Amino acid sequence: MPAMRDHDDPGRTLGDLARLGTVASVDLAAARITVKAGDLVTGPIPWSAGHANSRLRLWSPPEVGEQVLLLAPEGEISGAVALPAVFADPAPPPASDAADALVFADGAVLRYSAADGLTITLPGAVKLTITAPGGVAIDADVTVTGSVTAQGDVIGQGTSLHGHKHSLVKAGTDQSGVPA
Repeated sequence: MPAMRDHDDPGRTLGDLARLGTVASVDLAAARITVKAGDLVTGPIPWSAGHANSRLRLWSPPEVGEQVLLLAPEGEISGAVALPAVFADPAPPPASDAADALVFADGAVLRYSAADGLTITLPGAVKLTITAPGGVAIDADVTVTGSVTAQGDVIGQGTSLHGHKHSLVKAGTDQSGVPA
């Protein structure tokens, strides 16, 4: 009977193809990480980004200590790719319902469900900035708690807050009429 070679052992082959590991180092400029899996430490390898095409590119680099699934086609570690996002201590799942959520380390949360809509929660004094040179259109009733500051004019139903005139103006302590 011929001797069994390593690649003839299905358990060994599968173990060479896929294994759990943790991120050992991150090179953001090169978009590469090294992964420690048991006694093995890979050279710099790419991680799966979720999307990397002309329509959508996601950037959420893994961090040192994050658990990943290391995939090595044909068992070749030099050609491996890391699939991040395996929940484990110290990064357990941030929710236990069916809503989609992005949860950040500082407590910021972007959460969406068809039943509850979209909620953005920012911690402390964190500021939300929207840059839209083409403008922003809101088709909704809006409730504001707090102050609203505008650097330009505010126009409601065609009447300028900054430049409107009032009708029925009288001198003295009388109140003027509605904007003209």
